[in-house]
Amino acid sequence: MYYVKWVTGLLAVVFPMLLKAQLNGRVIEISGTDTTAMPGVSLSWKNTSLYTSTDSAGYFKIDAPPYKTKLVVNYVGYATDSLQVKDNTKFLLIRLKPGNQLNEVEIVFEKQSTELSFLNPIKLETLTERSLMKAACCNLSESFETNPSVDVNFADAVSGAKQIQLLGLSGQYAQITKENMPYLRGLANSYGLSFIPGTWIHSIQLGKGAGSVINGYESFTGQINTELQKPEDSEKLSFNTYVNENGRNEYNLNMARRFTPKFSGGILSHLSYNPLKEDRNKDGFLDIPTGQQQNVMAKMYYNSGKKFEWQFGGGYLNDARNGGQDKSFLKSYNDSNALYHLNIGNKKWEVYSKTGFVFPKKPGTSMGLQLSYLEHDLSNVNSSNSYAGNQKTFYANYIFQGIIKTTKHTYRVGASFLNDMVTESFNANKFKRLEQVPGVFSEYAYSYKTSFNLVAGLRGDYHNLYGMFVTPRLHMRFGWNENKTVFRISGGKALRTSSIFSDNMQLLASSRQWNITGTEAGLPYGLKPEKAWNFGFNFTQKFLINYRDAYVTLDVYRTEFTSQVIVDLDKNTQEVNIYNLNGRSYSNTAQIEFNWEIRKRLFVKTAYRFVDNRQTYTNKLLEKPFISRHRAFINVEYTTKSKKWMFDATCQYNGQKRIPSTENNPQEYQLRTYSPEFYNVLSQITYLTKLNKADFNIYLGVENALNFKQANPIVSANDPFGKYFDASMVWGPIYGRMLYAGLRLKIK
Repeated sequence: MYYVKWVTGLLAVVFPMLLKAQLNGRVIEISGTDTTAMPGVSLSWKNTSLYTSTDSAGYFKIDAPPYKTKLVVNYVGYATDSLQVKDNTKFLLIRLKPGNQLNEVEIVFEKQSTELSFLNPIKLETLTERSLMKAACCNLSESFETNPSVDVNFADAVSGAKQIQLLGLSGQYAQITKENMPYLRGLANSYGLSFIPGTWIHSIQLGKGAGSVINGYESFTGQINTELQKPEDSEKLSFNTYVNENGRNEYNLNMARRFTPKFSGGILSHLSYNPLKEDRNKDGFLDIPTGQQQNVMAKMYYNSGKKFEWQFGGGYLNDARNGGQDKSFLKSYNDSNALYHLNIGNKKWEVYSKTGFVFPKKPGTSMGLQLSYLEHDLSNVNSSNSYAGNQKTFYANYIFQGIIKTTKHTYRVGASFLNDMVTESFNANKFKRLEQVPGVFSEYAYSYKTSFNLVAGLRGDYHNLYGMFVTPRLHMRFGWNENKTVFRISGGKALRTSSIFSDNMQLLASSRQWNITGTEAGLPYGLKPEKAWNFGFNFTQKFLINYRDAYVTLDVYRTEFTSQVIVDLDKNTQEVNIYNLNGRSYSNTAQIEFNWEIRKRLFVKTAYRFVDNRQTYTNKLLEKPFISRHRAFINVEYTTKSKKWMFDATCQYNGQKRIPSTENNPQEYQLRTYSPEFYNVLSQITYLTKLNKADFNIYLGVENALNFKQANPIVSANDPFGKYFDASMVWGPIYGRMLYAGLRLKIK
């Protein structure tokens, strides 16, 4: 009842917010028969203060004035021009063409769920809101279920946490940012993927390989950037509710309002609750922990109309999970028996500011400043181990951008500062580290028409513990055949501090003894930082099949570690041994993907990926555990002609995964050397309609439709206080088939 009142109260506050008419559209560039999105294009109504700019995918929303006037479009390298918009209710597609021409097309735009850039020197996939509508996508970790590039897996059998893998390596090796500022790092590595609700997300940009030096030095396998809903162009009200078979229920309410033509504000709010205790595999443990999460973020946007923009805001999160054994699931229980308990708590608050200024008399010249501060408290207390951590992080990043004579030559220079204070306690051990990293960077970009692009970056940072280090990055793109054929190469270096506990939080749910072999006095945990080179190439070919668009893309990447923190579960089945790499460690990945619009509104995407990830464990070069060497994927998406129904289905093939050695355990607690291969099928049906001009959707879906479950995911579940207990040996689904349903309401 409390949650119903909470949601009802919020709805009552925002319904009085009356809406103005809005113009929706997109700006693209034409190159032969190819198109590409144009981010950062300025649009304003002539003789008014109404202004907006396109997002990373080229889309925009702008309030329509009460009288007829022209829409002014301004972008560096193109002449400023204006368009007479005949109908504000239709989607406006603006096409930029060579010769500084602007063309207006009024259409109902068929937007694909995933968009691939053909002109960007970095291979960039953009997951749009349509992609997030295809599945439950309750949070960021579940937003990649219908994407073949990112793997999503359960971290263990008791916490319900999920983790991702990119290019054959776990999520901490990808630079995960929120609106291009650091997000998933430090203590957030363990559960942070569940801290961004799916309805908060406007789009996700996925880039493979070495990232840009502008965003830091921690990108090993790529960058995943999440753009949240923006108050200046979001719906005035967006409400989503969700419930699944496990009893998990969620309520999301986003609100936005333009207070003045120059100032907008918005609130993103989330409440989830999981009250149901279930033990479907009959091991005495909750399959998914109970708990609740309260999450809220305020976002403000100011545009002076004179080339100055300011975004600022803050957020607060409280997440609690309770799992382990429950006496109602135990066949034989009395009060003298101790139960295995799990209690996980996360509290986090943050503030941020982003300012930007465009020099009106210097084309292509601008500067920006990013500032953020956060404090995060994490506790993980179970019957095996006890952990508590606190992180305080301040981040600043200044960027200056300009051109050299013409827009063929552009550059970005700047400086950054990172201050990380982390204190941790693990059982009876205390750890504390202070990392202070000032740095400078420069990035040069060159383009020759649309057939060649180059981005070369270099940054130098001074770490108070590691000293001076240099991070080079290079991206090159070649285009032929009117950019239907694209070839990219990339390479770069990365460095990070391993947060050994939050990176491996799933291992706390075991009786293993932790042994940290640190040989470097004065460094975090006595361990050297992780360093690696990443290099690879991408080939993309666009063509027509039966007069409809299709493309095939091939990605080949290698990540070669020169220094790494090894987490060894093979040396001893009762130990977690952590030490610095002494030998080779690498990850090779190759992925081929085919995408085709078979017929109008019917899309199919197939992919196959090969991974060869090996590390040296005490002088033995072995496959890294819990990573499929072979993985295949097919996704089918269809929307009816009336736009009333949307169907989506995905089938994932997961090949065998190596399981750490358990040969020294008693026979009943020994596991296979490799997991079996398995398939995972998920599907969703969405009904779309209107309620008094508001968008209203109802969706019904299923996850793990084949009901495949890992048998006995907990080793020694019958003796959780014994030395063989281990809930971290998870390679497949835990819960089995999961039905879910929900609704969305959006008032524009």
